[in-house]
Amino acid sequence: MTNIQHDGDGAGSGRDLAAQQNALPSGSAALLQRAFDVHVHGQPDVVPDLQLRGSDLDTMRLAHAYGLSGWVLKSHLWLTTDRARLLQELADGLDFIVYGSVTLNPVMGGLSATVVELAAAHGARVVFLPTWGSAADVARDGYIARLLAAAAPSFRGYNAANAVSLLRADGRLSGPATEVIDACRELGLSLATGHVSLTESRAVTEYCAQTGQRVLVTHPLHYTASAADLQVFAEAGAYVEFCNGPLLHPDGHLGIRDIHEAITALGTDRVVLSTDAFSRWAPPQPECLRMFAEQLAYLGWRPAELHQMLAVNPRAFLGIAQAAASTEPEEQ
Repeated sequence: MTNIQHDGDGAGSGRDLAAQQNALPSGSAALLQRAFDVHVHGQPDVVPDLQLRGSDLDTMRLAHAYGLSGWVLKSHLWLTTDRARLLQELADGLDFIVYGSVTLNPVMGGLSATVVELAAAHGARVVFLPTWGSAADVARDGYIARLLAAAAPSFRGYNAANAVSLLRADGRLSGPATEVIDACRELGLSLATGHVSLTESRAVTEYCAQTGQRVLVTHPLHYTASAADLQVFAEAGAYVEFCNGPLLHPDGHLGIRDIHEAITALGTDRVVLSTDAFSRWAPPQPECLRMFAEQLAYLGWRPAELHQMLAVNPRAFLGIAQAAASTEPEEQ
């Protein structure tokens, strides 16, 4: 492993990243080889004082040292294409890809095919449907909305007045929702469901199945504990995401065995594992992903199965070549 020295206050600051990798338990590096995390939050994201463990650049370098080969940067507020482009330039010489994305919350225009087109023109790879701005999330007073309300006194009124629903009164997808999906398909972008309701996610995945659009159902265990509900998504050809971040939250209701049981019900062919971690108490992104993989390995998931969920399926969702992910780790 190449020795990388760098400055700053972030993860691994002033240390040899190779030495950090060598401090990992034996075999850890093999678990994350060619992994691609499609749900990475940079710093800052939601509010400035919600500090992560390291700058984007430091954490990217650490991720590379851990064996990862790429990220999709997500923000609940803004387009991440400029940040992704800068990181990609700074990553010159590293075998690492950084993609930008847009989340269609009200501040970005909500359900707008035009926003999708402009994001694509600036290099976005993934479109997330509304998170804190979805009607479903407003109704349940979601965690991100509570953080934003603490930072912006007018936020709650703004969010309630601009909440985004994907469905018409008859339960079918709205015109703007189908226009967004059609724009993603025409531009070759990948679509993720954000924080919309389970009913909305079903409607989205059904339409995507009809039109051939790649789609990821993001952290569905926030909305259901039923394996049957999740099987509907996999059967429709959607990918289903499970994240490590919610498992680390003090108020979280999920544990690693909930993820294990959901994967057992679904099988590994349609599952994507990611981090979605942004908290002072969370380790840096690559360590979050390693912990996730190690815990699932402890519960019996084989290296080849973890590779499928960490490296192969994320690339399939992103529509990028599988060749770089073709080397599977040896069974241990």
